[in-house]
Amino acid sequence: MKLLYLSLDPPLDPSRVATGNQVRVQGLREALERHGHEVTQAIPSEEAKPADPESPGLLVYRTREELAEFVRDGGYGALVVGYWSLLDHLKAVDAPPPVVLDVIAPRLLEALFQDPDHLAERTAEFLALLPRADHFLVGNQRQADLLLPLLLQAGFDCREDVPVSIVPISTRSPAAHRDRAPGPPRVVNAGVNWPWRQSEDYAAVLHEAVTAGEAEFLELKGDYPGDGDEASTLKSYGDMQQVLLDCDIGMELGARNTERAFSHSFRALEYLECGLALVVNPWIPLADAVREHDAGWVVSSPEGLREVLAACHADPELLAAKRRGARALAGHDLNYAVTTAPLRRWLEQPVRAPRLAAPQPAPRAAADRTEAPALRDFVESPTPKPSTFKVLLGSLFKILFCPPRPDSTPDVLMVTRSDLFPTDHGAAVKIVRTAEALSRQGRDVWLATDDRREYHRFHAGERSVHRYPWWLRLFALPRVVAFSRLILKGYPVSNSFLYLPVTDGSYIARALWLASRKPVGAYLSEFPAYVRPLRFARSLFGGKLLLVQHNVEYERIRGQVPELTEKNFRTLKQLELAMCALADAIVAVSDNDRFKMIEDGVEARKVHTIPHGVDLQSFRDTPVIDVRERFDIPRGDRLLVYHGTYSYPPNLEAMQVMAGELLPRLARRGVEVSVLAIGSHAPDFPLHEKVRFVGSILDLAEVLPAADLAVVPLQDGGGTRMKILDYFAAGVPVISTSKGIEGIPVTSGREALVIDDFDGMADAVERLLANPDEAAALSGAASAFVDTLGWDAIARRYLPLMK
Repeated sequence: MKLLYLSLDPPLDPSRVATGNQVRVQGLREALERHGHEVTQAIPSEEAKPADPESPGLLVYRTREELAEFVRDGGYGALVVGYWSLLDHLKAVDAPPPVVLDVIAPRLLEALFQDPDHLAERTAEFLALLPRADHFLVGNQRQADLLLPLLLQAGFDCREDVPVSIVPISTRSPAAHRDRAPGPPRVVNAGVNWPWRQSEDYAAVLHEAVTAGEAEFLELKGDYPGDGDEASTLKSYGDMQQVLLDCDIGMELGARNTERAFSHSFRALEYLECGLALVVNPWIPLADAVREHDAGWVVSSPEGLREVLAACHADPELLAAKRRGARALAGHDLNYAVTTAPLRRWLEQPVRAPRLAAPQPAPRAAADRTEAPALRDFVESPTPKPSTFKVLLGSLFKILFCPPRPDSTPDVLMVTRSDLFPTDHGAAVKIVRTAEALSRQGRDVWLATDDRREYHRFHAGERSVHRYPWWLRLFALPRVVAFSRLILKGYPVSNSFLYLPVTDGSYIARALWLASRKPVGAYLSEFPAYVRPLRFARSLFGGKLLLVQHNVEYERIRGQVPELTEKNFRTLKQLELAMCALADAIVAVSDNDRFKMIEDGVEARKVHTIPHGVDLQSFRDTPVIDVRERFDIPRGDRLLVYHGTYSYPPNLEAMQVMAGELLPRLARRGVEVSVLAIGSHAPDFPLHEKVRFVGSILDLAEVLPAADLAVVPLQDGGGTRMKILDYFAAGVPVISTSKGIEGIPVTSGREALVIDDFDGMADAVERLLANPDEAAALSGAASAFVDTLGWDAIARRYLPLMK
């Protein structure tokens, strides 16, 4: 789609001091262009710094009429407006395409500090211009909540949908960090001297630390570019990046006030882009992400900053670990490749936001107000209350067996599907490795499944098997009855095993027995239906309940079960959204899944993206076997690899594409390859003489590194592809379809080659096999990508959600 992007400033110039808006426009523009949009930037000549009108992709207009002419003749599918006052420039545009306004800064809150005497006037101007836009971008949920009443006052009809997407200030492409020589940490405080920031007390602590030889402190401050501050120490954007690369910690500290509580700092994201750990205040929205990724420190006072510096002085490895967390945060959750997904979805079908026909009357009395459940519009019937029998059963367990609840580091009770051993498919690997890694964080994990005789304990990374008392089986329905009831309710046969807790009450009995006998303080439901038994345990024994979403299941099943009726789809969706409402926190494996859940009504504050992990140590330590000898692969053939469970239709379809599309194309080019197809449930019929189905291999680390390339021609499926992370960790260059690498924020040509046509994939295979340097560059960047995704690091991201 052709887009026109209106901004106050010319494009980012690394040789000049940059504004936050310039960096924002550049990040959004690059992300949109990477996804196929053609973006032209337009700036007003009277309000912008001098610019080269011949710059590619840049238009300069001097009047509203000139802008109207650009819009009329340009054939744009949508307009993106980078600052609210620019909406006034659209007055002369007749019937403009849909408009999205970026309101990333809480401008009215800033005016409280900069020009409080004219706040009412600024607010009136803002409200008058809002109706010229159709969709709005904000930086965080707090900003979305702040904008909603203004949209209502401006006449937007928000009864069915709020035309707001959260697209935080993010990193464009994390720079390669530099390892500094041993010594005191170098802390930087950069940016404009905004009146709401007030960081002097924290700077005083750093000056004291410099005197004591405990830190180095660099201040790069000044007024807004162009405001004529002769004492400014701000540098050009390019020079600033180089300076930041030589620092260790970025400081985003200041007073506690309303602006700080709603803002999303440009400065902090520049620090992250250069690999710096952050030290931030708990009242800024970014603090949650810093905690979740262990990307720095959260301090509420200058004394807390002193403690940070003392800790870094005592343990140099602490700073290195925090910087690794910062790079992980910058490379995924706060990278424009990921965070622009809501905007890209809106641009797939940009529409005008509905307006109210007339101003709505104010409520006559507070008593008329009603408070609806968070998901009332999305869940047709409320979750049923526990039956009297279930309440009595739980109370009995609590009276007879309940141990003292733990004060700290409580154990974890995980309930999930039973097909985990051997761990030869993606869901099993994720569940078991998560349990192992959590158990290495000082808490045992107790795992219950459909198995009515045995449960599992994970302690310090090791698994042991234990037996339930015999009488628990008295609470279980025969499995055939439980399955039959599911089918009658409309659950698809192929996926019914994931929904057994809906009709089998024995899950409740097993969960209550384990929670009553073990010092459990947190509950993990791996897949939605397992929330049902765990909510009873939580209600009796306390603790936090986390729902771990491997996919948005109702969407995955709709795509893979053609016979699914609309009624049955609504049954799946209703259950899943109800389980999300019951959970204290929800873990999504990709931002795509996170945004989909939020779009469908799940509270944004509850949904956290924690990606899949990978067994880095195994890939580093395990000797690689001679796969050609073991699997009788011709020595002259180059080796392609793919792994998955072939009872899962998308994996089988991928191998059919490999056999029917890619291998014939490679043969015509004279490229001799064999395909090592790893995984269970191979098809009963041969696909191609060069495709070798070799069954499950428990230790992929002894096989994958032997391959020349990993080719992933997936056409369908959901979630995040764990196989991609395995290939990255094994050092195998990857060629994939966009569906095959969905949910993993890579850049095609850097960590992998992302190609969706078969001729292009065959060309890429031939080129990489002939150019080992290009292949090595891909695998090297991919290895760096997964460096922070070890299972222990992933498990640590769960811990704050359990408190």
